[in-house]
Amino acid sequence: MTRYCLKINNKAVQRAALLVTTLSVSFFSCKKATDEIGVDFIPKGNQHGSLVVDSFDIKTYTVREDSLKIDSLTSNLLGGINDGAFGTSVANLFTQVLLREINVDFGTNPTIDSVVLSLARDLNVASYGHDNSTLDIDLYRMDEIIEKDNKYYSNYSPALGNQIGSWSGTINATDTAWFEEDGNLKYQTNTLRIPLNNSFGEDFFTNGQFGSNEVFLNYLNGIALIPNPANLGTDDGAIIAIDKYSDESKLILYYNGGLRKEFEINPESQNISTYTLSNPNASITAQFDNPGTHYTETYVQSMAGCKTRIEISDLLKLVDDGEGIVINEAKLIFNVKANSASDAYAAPSRMLLLQPSEEDGSNAFIQDLVDVLFPRSQSWVGFTSYGGGYNATDETYSFGVTRHLQLLLDNYLNSGEDNNRGFYLIIPSDNPMTPSRVILDTDNSGSTKNIQLKVTYTKL
Repeated sequence: MTRYCLKINNKAVQRAALLVTTLSVSFFSCKKATDEIGVDFIPKGNQHGSLVVDSFDIKTYTVREDSLKIDSLTSNLLGGINDGAFGTSVANLFTQVLLREINVDFGTNPTIDSVVLSLARDLNVASYGHDNSTLDIDLYRMDEIIEKDNKYYSNYSPALGNQIGSWSGTINATDTAWFEEDGNLKYQTNTLRIPLNNSFGEDFFTNGQFGSNEVFLNYLNGIALIPNPANLGTDDGAIIAIDKYSDESKLILYYNGGLRKEFEINPESQNISTYTLSNPNASITAQFDNPGTHYTETYVQSMAGCKTRIEISDLLKLVDDGEGIVINEAKLIFNVKANSASDAYAAPSRMLLLQPSEEDGSNAFIQDLVDVLFPRSQSWVGFTSYGGGYNATDETYSFGVTRHLQLLLDNYLNSGEDNNRGFYLIIPSDNPMTPSRVILDTDNSGSTKNIQLKVTYTKL
């Protein structure tokens, strides 16, 4: 499914989309099951007479991720990386600058000294790659406004205007940026200070419109930061998150040998990041080209990169005698490939287990995740085993799929309908914002099962 930019006028739809984003789900086809037969809450307490099955035929392979929603996120990404195991990834940043004061007055015959775009890092978001890498970034005026009421997706390509600068440097959080301001030598850490062309600042003097933010945005639609990965060597580069809530995220015009005017990047600024991915490694390309073939190593990458597809063809064998069962617990466990995670390529703190939607195969909730986001009653809050957090000790991700399987089997017994569409494993695109990747060991050929579905159930 291809998405670019969609205008939305229905306020109810907007509120619903915002709720889902707030609840940390950045995917867009959610079909909640309406057939609730046989899925009343099942406690784990008494499992007398229970049976355990963990010998399912599991097939895994890597597929491309669909476009993801990129507006209204908690942070926005910027950077480029040449990941030897995944390929080249770029996060382009498009940001609005707003007025700090109305009717800005530069005085008579102002003279520009310098123009600086200051961007604070969001240190709550771990970087992807090597912070000490040198990045090349080109900066442009935008030729369109990022509209608050529009929905934007990761494959969108905003219109660019004139280039207003280029920058080459590191984005290391510990680097210190020294600069002179108000006659004093100052410094900042955790902040990029990117000089722009003086001609860009001079245009503020002659053509700037400062009567309101609406008028100002018609003058300066926004600023685009486009990283150029051409000079990145293998395993070089980094992608970081920018904090629009920081006072240090702003545009500064220095003029008349000591004066300055500041323009804000703040929570009211509309910001998006678009993603470009190129040159995936041969193993990923082979899996893209051969869907349905089991691979013993699969890949997951954020920023609309790729995800792992899981197919379990023999799930219905649990009720092949025509008798119902009560699932006490069902858990799906994934192992991270040994030595594939590192400081530069840290395993994401959380993953999401979804299913292909019935309509178009895009990301859709499973019932266990619905129970987390929309509990049926107050007594359900916190009473879920959905999971998804990274276990650093075992290097695993575990998901509870009890309710999902119970629904699937009940529907099959009651109507003959086979809703077993398998699963997707993805990295969430927000809450937490996670520019990252992970390689999974999905080899089950030996005595150790590196991907395992374990179901404990009782016959009715």
